[in-house]
Amino acid sequence: MKILKLSIILCSLFVLFACEEEKHAPLFSGGAPSPVSQYDIENLPGAAAIRFKLDDPNTAYVKAVYTIEHGLTRTTRVSKFDNKLLVDGFAQSKEYSIAIYAVGKDEQESAPIHVTIHPETPPYQQVVADINVEADWGGGKITGMNPTKAVLLIGVVKKDPATGQWVDVFARTGVNDVMQVFFTESQDIKFNFRGQAPVETEFGIYTRDRWQNFSDTVSFTFEPWEEIQLPISHQNPAHFSVDLTGDAVPTSTTYPKSRMFDGLKATWADGYYSVANNNWPKTVTIDLLKPYQLSRFKYWQNNNLYYQSANAKHIRIWGSNTPSTDYSTWILLGEWDDWRPSGLPPTTLNAGLTAEDLEAARAGNDFDFPLEIPGVRYIRIETVSTWEPRTQVYFPELEFWGRPTE
Repeated sequence: MKILKLSIILCSLFVLFACEEEKHAPLFSGGAPSPVSQYDIENLPGAAAIRFKLDDPNTAYVKAVYTIEHGLTRTTRVSKFDNKLLVDGFAQSKEYSIAIYAVGKDEQESAPIHVTIHPETPPYQQVVADINVEADWGGGKITGMNPTKAVLLIGVVKKDPATGQWVDVFARTGVNDVMQVFFTESQDIKFNFRGQAPVETEFGIYTRDRWQNFSDTVSFTFEPWEEIQLPISHQNPAHFSVDLTGDAVPTSTTYPKSRMFDGLKATWADGYYSVANNNWPKTVTIDLLKPYQLSRFKYWQNNNLYYQSANAKHIRIWGSNTPSTDYSTWILLGEWDDWRPSGLPPTTLNAGLTAEDLEAARAGNDFDFPLEIPGVRYIRIETVSTWEPRTQVYFPELEFWGRPTE
């Protein structure tokens, strides 16, 4: 019995000392890693790439610490298996100091090395310097290039004639005024701002990046072209009384073509849905009640299925002043296709949409008519294809703009 007790005591002491020894052992061996000693710098627009080599096996990762405008300190980290640090967010093309640390597995830091970078002109400045704005229907057309595909906001302002101060431009919608700002990460810039009176006005354009760096305002003076929203009302059956041979019919009286103009844009259930069959293209005819020269139209998709399913993709619009069934007498007013900003193919539900895709779909896809088209009273909206092969087409909501020609 004494031998058994002695054995138990010895085993307990062994476990105790073993645990005590393990408790005080360092989690990782070694001290702070050696500083980064080999590097080179590639200056980029508003940024810099710092490539480095590591020889110390104690290094877990490398980090850069630096200060950008407004006193904001940023930290960038990369694994030791990477060989490049990207530092960005710089507002000017000038010299900046970057502190680089090698960091061990136990978070011990090496002594810093300080490198000097000189970023090229930041994208927000480069884009606004080359941007162009010209008169368009009800406002102006903004065009330009974004070579680096930077994420940018483009804002529109105008001079207040009374105070001489810049004020934000809002589009008059008749319900809520919408501030005219646009987000882009595309290489090609093409936006229209609307809702402006046909009087000579000094407009300004500025850009802002995601680090809250603002460009100077570039000004353009012009007179927007007169434009009104066509008064097509779902409550006036005269607009929808013409049905020509071959026109598509709705799935039921719940989804007639008048629902395309009921002003409800936030739900898929308020709109026109054609009957499902293999007859293509699918066309509907609308009576504008008097002639208009059309300037543009907006199309709101089924908001559960942006850029997919039976939303219209390839659209033609024809015009006439006499709604003949002889379709050779109709004039082609315009044809449009493939307007998803990202250029990506259809995705499941709304997964996979970029921020720009989602913004464009929610705002309504906007299409311009050619400038030289005549005034017409009747239009035929022809869907040549949908985003995915389907036997019907969705038109949840439409709006048209232009000017009366009589």
